Amino acid sequence: MSIRKVVAAAVAASSLLAVWGTASAAPYVMVAWHQRSASGVLSSLFFKSGAAQGCMTTAPYRQPCYAPTNAFVTANNVISQVEASPATWDWNGTTLTQTGGLLWATSFISSNANGTAVISDKITGLTITPGTNTTTAATYECVEGSFLAGVGANGCLNLSLGDNGILDSTVAYNVGGSANCINRTLNPDDVSTGNTRGVTNAVAGGGCDAIDGGFNQWNIIPNARFLILSSVPTITVDGCYMFGRASTNSTNPCAADITVAGASYLIFAPQVDTDGDGVVDALDNCTTRSNPAQANGTQVDSNGDGFGNRCDGDLNNNGATNAQDTTLYRQQLGQPSVAPTFNQADINANGAVNAQDTTLFRGLLGSGPGPSGLCNATFPCPANP
Repeated sequence: MSIRKVVAAAVAASSLLAVWGTASAAPYVMVAWHQRSASGVLSSLFFKSGAAQGCMTTAPYRQPCYAPTNAFVTANNVISQVEASPATWDWNGTTLTQTGGLLWATSFISSNANGTAVISDKITGLTITPGTNTTTAATYECVEGSFLAGVGANGCLNLSLGDNGILDSTVAYNVGGSANCINRTLNPDDVSTGNTRGVTNAVAGGGCDAIDGGFNQWNIIPNARFLILSSVPTITVDGCYMFGRASTNSTNPCAADITVAGASYLIFAPQVDTDGDGVVDALDNCTTRSNPAQANGTQVDSNGDGFGNRCDGDLNNNGATNAQDTTLYRQQLGQPSVAPTFNQADINANGAVNAQDTTLFRGLLGSGPGPSGLCNATFPCPANP
């Protein structure tokens, strides 16, 4: 990468942080939720749906977007509920507060949105205060997927289904109006294998069973661009927080395997979307112009430099859009441009390099690529995207 591109990336990051301010800026949006069991199984949770939340309407569906064709999703009417009342978040420097709507997060086998559902958390009015190790909620419900029943277990009630393989027991959430109070009634031949799943850890008493919490994210992971709350003090060994992004301390992009055993963490980004394209600036490779999204949910970036086509006329990657790029652009006029890579000169990524792109290219002359909210392929990444 040229020095000028690195400078452009640094300026873009500095500008974004100036807009966002400190970590106490509000509101935020949740952009990822990852967890790994103590045995080492990795899971990403899905919690968004619909174009308004930045989800593609066709496969493949990527974390954090539900697949509307998934049997569990359709059977439980997940899509309409999540779309109708998306949750937003405030962070005042000490407490994260769900400011409205519904958070309904579901894990699927192999973190595949088209896979078999394992378990869901359905919650409203969530607050997490790391400094006091406190989590509360207005309402909570655990929704069982279909996978665990196939191995004779129930994850919400944390029990074995016994010899008959049928759930004979019942559970009541929000007992007495408290989302932290859960009653479980065991009926033969179900056998307890642990505490029920709820909002936060709690011992038995006062008519409530002991609870293993799903929202004990009381550690703040330092990051210049995101608010990251984790169940453990360290969540990765290589500075990787999100799939397909860059690391804060390694010399390579993040692998798909990003979380240490026993970790569960939430990632929030400031709800700043300068170009109004549905992608928050922290994840947008072209923050000031609406850059086309592809079928796989990513924004077009033909040369993979972290700057989307719509704001990158620098065809020779020397850090500026100038006469040299004009010559290169003219050579590409009339040439084919095929998804998902597209021709770099196809500024609007519509499948052809034509007069429309000429107008857009002229608008980029005299400027460097960007601005972009991503790391721009510099490793180690100065601020993990």
